[in-house]
Amino acid sequence: MSSSLDPTQPSSSPHKCLKLLLYLASFIFLTYLFFLLLYSYWNHGSGKYYVVLDCGSTGTRVYVYHASIRFKRHSSLPIALKSLRDSFHKKPSGRAYDRMETEPGLDKLVRNVSALHKALKPLLRWAKKQIPLSSHKSTSLFLYATAGVRRLSVTDSQWLLDNAWSVLKDSPFVCTRDWVKIISGPEEAYFGWIALNYDSGILGVRPRKATYGALDLGGSSLQVTFESDQQLNTETSLYVRIGSVSHHLTAYSLPGYGLNEAFGKSVVYLFRKDFRSVHVDVASGTSIELKHPCLQDGFREEYLCSQCSPDGKDWKELGRVGGFGTPLVLVGAPNWEECSALAKVAVNLSEWSDLGAALDCGAQPCALRDNLPRPYGHFYVISGFYVVYRFFNLTSEATLDDVLAKGRDFCEKRWDVAKTSVAPQPFIEQYCFRAPYIASLLREGLHINDNQITVGSGNITWTLGVALLEAGKAFSTRYGLRDLEFFHIKISPLVLVLILLLSFILLLCALSCFGNWMPRIFRRQYLPISRHNSVSGASVLNIPSPFRFQRWSPMSSGDGKLKMPLSPKIAGSQESPFGLGRSLQRNSGGIELMESSLYPSASNVSHSYSSNSLGQMQFDSGNMSAFWSPHRSQMRLQSRRSQSREDLNSSLAEVHLVKP
Repeated sequence: MSSSLDPTQPSSSPHKCLKLLLYLASFIFLTYLFFLLLYSYWNHGSGKYYVVLDCGSTGTRVYVYHASIRFKRHSSLPIALKSLRDSFHKKPSGRAYDRMETEPGLDKLVRNVSALHKALKPLLRWAKKQIPLSSHKSTSLFLYATAGVRRLSVTDSQWLLDNAWSVLKDSPFVCTRDWVKIISGPEEAYFGWIALNYDSGILGVRPRKATYGALDLGGSSLQVTFESDQQLNTETSLYVRIGSVSHHLTAYSLPGYGLNEAFGKSVVYLFRKDFRSVHVDVASGTSIELKHPCLQDGFREEYLCSQCSPDGKDWKELGRVGGFGTPLVLVGAPNWEECSALAKVAVNLSEWSDLGAALDCGAQPCALRDNLPRPYGHFYVISGFYVVYRFFNLTSEATLDDVLAKGRDFCEKRWDVAKTSVAPQPFIEQYCFRAPYIASLLREGLHINDNQITVGSGNITWTLGVALLEAGKAFSTRYGLRDLEFFHIKISPLVLVLILLLSFILLLCALSCFGNWMPRIFRRQYLPISRHNSVSGASVLNIPSPFRFQRWSPMSSGDGKLKMPLSPKIAGSQESPFGLGRSLQRNSGGIELMESSLYPSASNVSHSYSSNSLGQMQFDSGNMSAFWSPHRSQMRLQSRRSQSREDLNSSLAEVHLVKP
C-alpha cells in the first residue's frame, strides 16, 4: 500500500522556536504591564496624610486630610482629598464648624509657654487618632498663622513660632521649621480660592469652566480672590496652573475687616466720640462705661479695648500692644438705626486711615483703596459669612435683607432672653452688630449685589487649599506629571481587562505552537476515518490540523451491514490484541466497543506512531485472508511508524476493503 505526503509542510523547527519565543515574550511583557499598573493603582490608592494647623485670631484649629490619586474623566487634577473629622466627639454646642479647636488665638499667648503647649498638644493628640499608626512617619504637619499673629511685632511673632516648633518637632509626624510660619494675606486668599473651586468640582476641569470668586471672612481680615482675563495689578496678581489649565488671579487681603476686628472698630469709634477729651488712666485699672447701640438691653460686660486711645492713634498701631489695652464696661443701649449706621462706619476705609477726604460708599467701594482692583463675577461667601447665616438659621438662598430682618429681631430681645434663644457659643452678643455689618460690607464696601453671591458651606476652608497644593507637589515629584497622564490612560478598568484578555490570547497561541512539538504520548489518538468509495490498495488521508473537524462515516462489513469507526466486535469472536482499552458491553446486541491500546500487536499489521502524524496504515496483501475471516469476526487496525523524517503533517490512513 503506497503512502503520500502533504506538499505543504510547516516551517522548520528554528522558525517555530522563534515564533514561540515571540509569543511568550509578548505574553510576559503584557502580564508585567498589567501587574505594574495594578500595583501603581494600589500604591496610589494608599495615599498620603496631611495635618494643617490654622492659627487664627480667635483660636487654633486642626484639620486632617487624606490625599490619593483618583483620575476622573475630563479632569487634569488627579488628586482626591478627603477631610477626616468623623471621629471628633465634642459637647453639643451652636458652633458653626465641626472641628477640633482650642482657644484663644496664639496671639494672646505671647510669653506664655505652658498656655502655648496646652493649645497645641490636644490638637496633635486628636490628629494622631485620625491617622493609622503605620502612616504617622509619612504624614506632613504644617502650622500656618494668619492675621492674628501677623499684626504682632516681629519679636513676639518669632517667639511664638519658635516655641510652637519645639512642640511640633516632638510629634510623630514629619515637620520642618519652614512649615511653621506666618502666611501673608494674599497667600491666605489664594489658598481659599483653591479650596473653594476644588470643593465645587471646577478646578482642573476640561473643557475649562468659569471659576468662582472667594470672599473669605475671618476674625481679623477679609480675603478677596477672583479670576480675571488679564493682569490687573502686579501687586495682587497671581498665576496659577492646575494640570493643563491656567488661571490669572487677583488676590488681596483687607486687614481689620474680620468679624471680631470690625466689632472692635465700632467700640473704638464710640470711645473716640464720647471720650475724646477725657483722660483715661489705664494704670489705675478704672473701667469706663461705654454704651453700644448694637448690644441688647440688659447687657453689661467688661471689655479690654486694645485699640482705644483718646489721643487718636491709628487703630492698627494700637492693635500691636498685645494683651494691654483700655478696660471698658460695655452697656447695651439697643437702637437699630444707630447700629446700622455704626456698621457702615466700620466698613468705610476713610474712617480708619489717613485718607484726606471721606469716601462716598454710594459712588465707589469704600472698603478698597484706589490701587486695589474691584471684584467682579460670581462669589462664594465663606467662613464668617457662613457663620452669620447659620446663627440665624438661614439657608444659602436667603438674601441680605433676610439677614437684616433676623438681626433686627435679635437686637430687640433682652439679653437674658437673647443668650438663651441659641445654643451656647462664643460672641453671641456681637451678632446684633454682625448682621448689618456683613450686609454693608458686601453692598457698600465691595459693591457686590445679592445676585452675585452664594453662601458656601462650613466645609470650605483655606487649609484644604494648603493640603491640595502640598499633595500636588508630593505626587508630581514622586511620579511626574507625564507619568500621571500615562497612568490615567492605562489605569482604566476596561483597558486593564483588554490587556489581560490579549495576554491570554497570546498564551493560547504559544501553547498551540508548542503543542505540535509535544511527544505523541501526551497527545490524543485519532481513529481511522473511512470513505465510501472502494479502493484496491491503501489510501492515505492527511489531516493538516487537529482543530479541523471531519465528518465520520461508517464502514461496510461486506454483507450490507455497517460497522462504526470504533471497530465494534461481534460477540463470540476472538479477543482483540487491543483489549486493554476501556469497553462498553451491551448484552442485548452482543457488541463491545473497544478503544485501541498503546501496546504492540502480534498480528501481521504493525502498529507505530510517526513523530508528527496521526499514523499511517499499511497492510500485507499476502495475509489479507488472515486479516479478514470469512465470518467477519474481527477487524484489526494498526499503524506503523513512518520511515520519513520529513513527514511532519498530521495524516490518517483509511482502508476500505470489499469482500471477494
